[in-house]
Amino acid sequence: MKSEMKDQILKVQKLMMKTDQPIFRDDFNRNRLFFRLSRETKLAIHSYSKIKNNLYKIQAEKGLYILKGYAEPGNLESIIRFSHLLHKNGFHTGLMYEKFNDGQFFLVDQGLVWVLLKYIVPKRKFSFSKTEDRTDGLNTLQNFHQYSKTILSNLPSELPQENTVVKWQNRLENFESHVPFLAKWFNPHVIGEIVYYSHFALNELMKEYVQTEKVVLHGDVASHNFIRAADNKVYLIDYDLLSVGSAEWDYIQYASRILPFIKWNSSLFQPHAFLIELGKGQPWFRTALSFPMDILREGNHFSHSSGDTRMPSSFANLSYFISTWDLRKQFLTNYNNLIQ
Repeated sequence: MKSEMKDQILKVQKLMMKTDQPIFRDDFNRNRLFFRLSRETKLAIHSYSKIKNNLYKIQAEKGLYILKGYAEPGNLESIIRFSHLLHKNGFHTGLMYEKFNDGQFFLVDQGLVWVLLKYIVPKRKFSFSKTEDRTDGLNTLQNFHQYSKTILSNLPSELPQENTVVKWQNRLENFESHVPFLAKWFNPHVIGEIVYYSHFALNELMKEYVQTEKVVLHGDVASHNFIRAADNKVYLIDYDLLSVGSAEWDYIQYASRILPFIKWNSSLFQPHAFLIELGKGQPWFRTALSFPMDILREGNHFSHSSGDTRMPSSFANLSYFISTWDLRKQFLTNYNNLIQ
């Protein structure tokens, strides 16, 4: 037993030497975590690297893994159950969580709940600027919804119900409180138009909205949550914002995410026929698409970070959105003509 413990300590010491992080006060806690990880998994860990706080990439004998820590686990248990049911029923381009030696999916250490996932090796960076990625990403999202419908009845009730309109109302209220500040940095006329169109879209949406068939919504279909993998398939990751509701909400967000990359060019949008058809079938879809969720998000981020010593990235994003405001309005006109 002592010999086994000595061998284990030697392995962890070697692991500690291989980490690419500088030595600092938290080294002890981090190394204790990886000592536990090496004991409570069947992985022979060779090295690890820090991606960001509470997120590590692990090189093990059997391949690459991700270790992610949560301060507030929330509905994490439901998310893991959903992921496994989804995979079991045929959706194989998503996340898969690994069990620890005790058969559980959680490791509690340093006040955090840690989960282990198989790392999806990328072929290249996924980008909405590429037609291939926009198309394949949309196909993956459609498959995600199709498979999620088949397991809804087996899911725990902890998954929240979709509440996009409430979120948008809060976002708009927050943005309006920052209008005097934003008007000093950007064209006051455009800022005023953004507020006006936002209110108009929300008011119309609340009149028009009709619940459609429920699916599990991903909730954050940003480009960084898609991976163009080594097998050339597109994977959808990060299920932290799952909810249950009409699939259209994910597609509205997806359309809003890809449009800035094609500069709101309606001819470049036409190959995504599925998104155009949604507007024909659901009038509230095109109304929701006119709500400038991205501008309000970046405007709020910029306003909240106004005291930072460095110019936040949200300033560049917001500057671009405002400079192309007229292009956005023209696209919405063209989109309405397409679906008439």
